[in-house]
Amino acid sequence: MAPCAFSGMVRVCLQPSRNLTWLLAASHLAGAASLLWLSWPQLLTRLVLLLAGVSLVRGLRREAWLCSAASVVRLDLAGDGRLCVFRKSGRRQLGTVLPGSFVAPFLVLLRWRPERGGRSRYCIITRDAAQPSAHRMLRVLLRHPL
Repeated sequence: MAPCAFSGMVRVCLQPSRNLTWLLAASHLAGAASLLWLSWPQLLTRLVLLLAGVSLVRGLRREAWLCSAASVVRLDLAGDGRLCVFRKSGRRQLGTVLPGSFVAPFLVLLRWRPERGGRSRYCIITRDAAQPSAHRMLRVLLRHPL
């Protein structure tokens, strides 16, 4: 379905992202490489490397490849900051966009909070994860809310 710019609502259907895969892999690899320069006990270094590996696999499955049940597969964002997040499991969550979202031509870090409260969350949207027109309208709506 095409995004509706005239109504102040943007629908962003997400797909697996090759750019996010590389970004997550590079950042985790850099973190793992930096551990080698520390003079920590070997057991602690191995434990932290294991945790970094688990974090990488979780991030890839949930954010980049969208194969986890908790993966966000669609966003509906209204001009007043209301948001509906659709997960791969079929679960929907209503929420509100919070200040602190990052918007760049190649990347959007959407900061939001569920309607029922709880901690704030981020949704990572790279340029290749959405249709170009929907990605552009999402960036415009986040920079200039109605």
